[in-house]
Amino acid sequence: MTVVHALKWSFLAELASKAITPIVFIVLTRLLTPEDFGVMSAALMVIAFTQIFWEAGMGKALIQRQTDVEDAANVAFWVNLCLGFLIAGLLFWGAQPIAITFFQDARVTAVLQVMTLQVILGALSSVQTALLQKEMNFKKLFWVRSTTVAFPGLASIPLAWSGMGYWALVAGSLTGQITHVLMLWRMSSWRPALRFPMGVARPMGKFGAWVGASGLLAWGYAWVDSLVVGKYLGTHDLGLYRAGNQFVTMIMVLLFGHISPVLYSHLSRDNGSVEKLRYHIARVIKAITLCSMPVAIFLYVYSGYLAKLVFGPDWTGIGFIIAVLGLVSGISWIVSMNGEVYRAMAKPSYETLIMLIAMVIYTPVYLFFIQFGLEVFAWARLGSVVFGFACQLYFLGWVLQFRIDKLLVFILIYTTICGVIIKANFFMFVRSGDSLLSMLTAISLSIVFIALSAFELEKRGLAKDIMQFLRGV
Repeated sequence: MTVVHALKWSFLAELASKAITPIVFIVLTRLLTPEDFGVMSAALMVIAFTQIFWEAGMGKALIQRQTDVEDAANVAFWVNLCLGFLIAGLLFWGAQPIAITFFQDARVTAVLQVMTLQVILGALSSVQTALLQKEMNFKKLFWVRSTTVAFPGLASIPLAWSGMGYWALVAGSLTGQITHVLMLWRMSSWRPALRFPMGVARPMGKFGAWVGASGLLAWGYAWVDSLVVGKYLGTHDLGLYRAGNQFVTMIMVLLFGHISPVLYSHLSRDNGSVEKLRYHIARVIKAITLCSMPVAIFLYVYSGYLAKLVFGPDWTGIGFIIAVLGLVSGISWIVSMNGEVYRAMAKPSYETLIMLIAMVIYTPVYLFFIQFGLEVFAWARLGSVVFGFACQLYFLGWVLQFRIDKLLVFILIYTTICGVIIKANFFMFVRSGDSLLSMLTAISLSIVFIALSAFELEKRGLAKDIMQFLRGV
């Protein structure tokens, strides 16, 4: 299969999931409560953590393997399956202390015990997924992804409508996973054999250990804030926090989710040339800023109206979460592609180091500010992200040997302009009677004025002029 053909089906798979998931999410938020989402989020957090151990990096090791692929597939399958059953058993018996210790909610116990099935189902399908990716057979993965995304909604929505609460989410998740396994086994011609060659297993184990270590760090980076919220504030606030975060993430990923793989392929062609990487990433950062900051400020300004429109009256407080996490996401996306630069330079350890340092700094901040409530915690998270953003930008400048002052000034000026324009049009929207038509008009005018401002900012080199002025002073 050609790369272009593979990319086409990969893109369609992503598009299908991004088109269906928001619809299902919005419908379910209207039928369920924050606590329902909080209980399910707690269980998913633990299940995602266990995946690091039962998967053990075997899927990535199989994709990377160029020889003895059949033997490698058998090694990966039996390692994953054995570890899957072991971890599922430990999780089943340890569900109650996990639920009480980390989430103070006994309801999480039963959900975790049922969700252990997802661990086993995941272990049964991981090799088939890896082999299809290795063969670049994204057409089959498209159909698997499309169906898997649709079935959870078909199962969850009727159950939620009938009052099943968080069990509707559990049923939907398991239905999707079962469908995923069945389709992969039907579409893949590979079947496991009773072989476990140690000569292949040893190098795969070493490779998988490094992948697993990176996965553990990535889990912490993605979930530690939610873990702190769940432990200290309970499942209600966890549900608000995760649902708000999921809403913001869906919007941002829809805009930028396809950039990373394309950018990495493009940057890799530069053979680690610092000059070329410097040229490309500066323009990528500007391009992302042009989109991410208006969206982030829009989410901040219109969060209250979005909360009423999307979530309804049962989700009191979700508007504030959308507002702050919108800013968090907008700022984070500006430097989200830095890792692609480090990998293109054959320096992936740089990204790992940055994530490790971030976790060392963020975790005590989270633990300190959570005692003052969810709102203070959210502001603390925003402050941590702003600090991390500045550090990542300066580290990138150090690695690529260029001054980031002009780039930083561009970001600050453009963000300020966006804030003024969106806020001004928001006042117009409020005075017009808060109708949907007036909101769409205000948004349209904001887009036009922001686009004109961005054009003038670059055309006249205002950021450069201001930097020269400041240096003169």
